[in-house]
Amino acid sequence: MKKKVICLMLGLTMIGAISTAQVRRCGSMENLERLKLEDPALESRMVQIENATQQFINTPQRGMNAIVNIPVVVHVVYNTASQNISDAQIQSQLAVLNEDFRRLNADRANTPAAFAATAADPEITFCLATKDPNGAATTGIIRKSTTVTSFSDNDGVKYSSSGGDNAWPAGSYLNIWVCNLGGGLLGYAQFPGGPAATDGVVMLYSAFGRGYSTLAPYNKGRTATHEVGHWLNLRHIWGDASCGSDLVSDTPTQQTSNYSCPAYPHKTCGNTSSGDEFMNYMDYTDDACMNMFSQGQKSRMQALFAAGGSRYSLTTSTACGGTITPATCNVPAGLSTSSLTASSVTLNWTSTGASSYNVKIKPVSSTTWTTATSTTNSKAFTGLTASTAYQFQVQSVCSGGTSAYSALGNFTTPSASTTTSGSITVGTGTSTMIAPYGTYYMDEKSQFIVTKAELAAAGYTSSNNSIRAMAFNVASASSQVMNGFTIKMRHTTAASYSSASYLSNTSMTTVFSANKTATTGWNTHTFTTPFVYNGVDNLLIEICWDNSSYTTDTKVYCSVLSTNNTILKQQDVAAGGICTATTGTLSTSRPNIRFTMGASAARTEQEEISAAPQTFNLFPNPVTSGLTLQYSTEADESQIAVSVYNMMGALIKREESGSVASGDHEYKMDLGGYENMPNGIYMLTLTIDGKPMTKRFVLAR
Repeated sequence: MKKKVICLMLGLTMIGAISTAQVRRCGSMENLERLKLEDPALESRMVQIENATQQFINTPQRGMNAIVNIPVVVHVVYNTASQNISDAQIQSQLAVLNEDFRRLNADRANTPAAFAATAADPEITFCLATKDPNGAATTGIIRKSTTVTSFSDNDGVKYSSSGGDNAWPAGSYLNIWVCNLGGGLLGYAQFPGGPAATDGVVMLYSAFGRGYSTLAPYNKGRTATHEVGHWLNLRHIWGDASCGSDLVSDTPTQQTSNYSCPAYPHKTCGNTSSGDEFMNYMDYTDDACMNMFSQGQKSRMQALFAAGGSRYSLTTSTACGGTITPATCNVPAGLSTSSLTASSVTLNWTSTGASSYNVKIKPVSSTTWTTATSTTNSKAFTGLTASTAYQFQVQSVCSGGTSAYSALGNFTTPSASTTTSGSITVGTGTSTMIAPYGTYYMDEKSQFIVTKAELAAAGYTSSNNSIRAMAFNVASASSQVMNGFTIKMRHTTAASYSSASYLSNTSMTTVFSANKTATTGWNTHTFTTPFVYNGVDNLLIEICWDNSSYTTDTKVYCSVLSTNNTILKQQDVAAGGICTATTGTLSTSRPNIRFTMGASAARTEQEEISAAPQTFNLFPNPVTSGLTLQYSTEADESQIAVSVYNMMGALIKREESGSVASGDHEYKMDLGGYENMPNGIYMLTLTIDGKPMTKRFVLAR
């Protein structure tokens, strides 16, 4: 059968080179979503950072005492001579950053008068490091040859083991990796709160610097300004949603990203006569069209460098001069929790130079703290109350005295009936394979064996023996829907396949079945029926789907094994599919698989929320007083409830509208009269016939 291949192109690229037909593409949000899937605690850390940011913004500030100077290390990872950019080109990029983050750029004169009043000098500068982490002299530029021809937004360039270069300590340096990026990417950044090992900015070599070997229209260094803006906690100006929010009050709401250089004014979303602020560095316009940050964006960036801020340690880094010594008695940061149950929790934080720590914890509703000490960067507490919001702080103790207490960390204990869950990943390979999402054929059946030893090595414990979800990490995705995508599981004593015959699929449990379209990054399938692992045998996983059309393959990251742990069959079958096939093709490649584990087969409240269809809209966002919900109901006499919670999980208000008929509906809420709702981030839960759906919104009166 002749295949029809459909190519979806975001721009015309060749080995990373930019042509005038390409449009700006930033991978920061895709990278963020991947990191959230890999690290369930990241969302909580980012909420804490956002709460601290809003508190900083809402508290009168007297300004920074000094310009924040950030040491930079540039990792040039090159496969060809042209990718090994010159020192002069790197220096030109530092010059652009120093101009743009001090509003010394010559083209600031191009800012329209309507926006010039809110244009800001962020008071941030950048210097190439002169001391490495060991205190030795350095130019701040690391050059490394690689056999990798093209990197993506999966952080491969940040590890020597995958052909890149390891990061320098994120508490003392801004790491910038310059390499050949594929897929039309100009760059991507990691937002505050992510893992230290991958913290920094990644740039396409031909969009890094001003002039030299850079290519128009991205030849004036503004891609790095944009990505460093993300690294400093700025969102895209359109909020990555139609008329969305960038969490900044003085940037106009706009419909979506702007490209090239629009004519001023360009009006969308009913914004003012001045229209979109498309000259803002956080839009997608050409380099020559960008020229400003706003005062609100400056406040978000400066919040990171306040005491307790997530990038505060950079204010004490001496990597641009002198001898680097560990910061003594620094304020703990990166507060997070683990092993959370209805009655216990382990508190975690990051800090260096301390001999011990004072830790205090209390219910939010209480005025009395419980205090304990720890000699490590964690502390376990027991005897907590179920379904209760708590807060905690940590203080460093060192030979010179004690630090200030950290910013508040927050968490809510689950109800007594809710069990904890975590994730384990089997396989860390960077090769790719087509199963289980290969869409170059109409139909596909695959089986994978995961051994007990692999599960144990990945972190399985008998206390978390219920598999609640399974995820596969997609390197490149097609647009093909896989109809009837079904996952089945059972225990098996087989550790690998000895022949090209499938293992028997009798007595298997169907854990997931739905139509599926793959997307780049981790694709999670939340089970309708959790699978309880017996802790003794190996696991047999079978996946099958049946299509009547095809397109290019989706490719999944995989590990190469020493034995055959995968068997696969693909075929074009117009009807009936191949799910009953008895033979396939053996493979020593198996997808990297992430399992979400729980302590029982009962689904948690969060899993119920995740499984519920997200079918409602909420606007405007940010909101000053009047909030509108748009939603649909399928059944007559549906029961509707709307609840608003703060970020610590405390209920602010609840409204019920009784029974509503099937169809489309609109529901309005007046938040103006609620004094217990200061400006900040809240969660709104819409419950339809007992099924909750949750979205966040920003209150900015």
